[in-house]
Amino acid sequence: MFEAKKLPTVLTAKELLDKAFGRASKVTGRTKKEKTINKLSTVSNVLRDYFNKIIKSHPSYDNLPEFYKEMIDITVGLRKIKKALAALDWANSMTQRIITRSIREVKAGKNPEQVLKATYGRIASIIEQIDPELRFLNDLKKVLREIPSLTDDPTLVVAGYPNVGKSSFVAKISTVKPEIASYPFTTKRIYVGYTELDGIKIQVIDTPGLLDRPIHKRNEIEKRAILCLKHLANCILFIIDPTETCGFPIESQLSLLEEIKENFDVPIVAAYSKADMHNKRELPAFSSVTGEGIDELLKIIKEKIGIDKNR
Repeated sequence: MFEAKKLPTVLTAKELLDKAFGRASKVTGRTKKEKTINKLSTVSNVLRDYFNKIIKSHPSYDNLPEFYKEMIDITVGLRKIKKALAALDWANSMTQRIITRSIREVKAGKNPEQVLKATYGRIASIIEQIDPELRFLNDLKKVLREIPSLTDDPTLVVAGYPNVGKSSFVAKISTVKPEIASYPFTTKRIYVGYTELDGIKIQVIDTPGLLDRPIHKRNEIEKRAILCLKHLANCILFIIDPTETCGFPIESQLSLLEEIKENFDVPIVAAYSKADMHNKRELPAFSSVTGEGIDELLKIIKEKIGIDKNR
């Protein structure tokens, strides 16, 4: 399971240099030569330990489960992450090489103060070069926090056009409370909640709204929903708004339903939302406002998801 919260805060170039040089400024020695070597060794240790900490805190992205790998690639870009981590590895290698050479020069009799000043300058130049990567990796933690940590529990993925009532349904039946408003594309991230059916814990995922168009024309928000359908669903609840108050005609919604049926080999339950506003009942219908049809719909989902009390 991937958890972005385990990624540490990443310092800027200035903050990292202040940390390394600040720590070295407190170092002493019996002679100028010894003091300089001790300072350089301290800078070496601080930088090496820090770079190793940041690099090792990241998982092997290629070995993550497909859902996380694809979600991170869509959200940020795996190549950008790998490039940033490679830049830190390069800076680590270069600074260690420079410090090793400088310590050798001091031991050989070169002026300690001149060597230290020159070394600090070269180190600062290298660290400043990777400031964009350091800032990117720090921002990355905030972005990746939007990717939920998931369990292996049976999973219901709720899908459909924007504003058809997905979030209201998920909030009604589960622990998650997604943002709900009366305009399309309210849900821009994945919300994960939990409910129980016959005492069995069910993971319920509220996805961003989908539109009936080819995958290559879908935006990042829609692609996140596709990944949930592709990798996570044991059952898909496809919600249709027959009142069309969502802003999309029912024909388009039904067309999207057919596309999902063609592309995803899991049980699919189609249901009408906003039952308090219409009389259509050829599909299961529910209202998150009045509660009508919720229990009946959950019974259907329970059967489709294949819950076994004795598992």
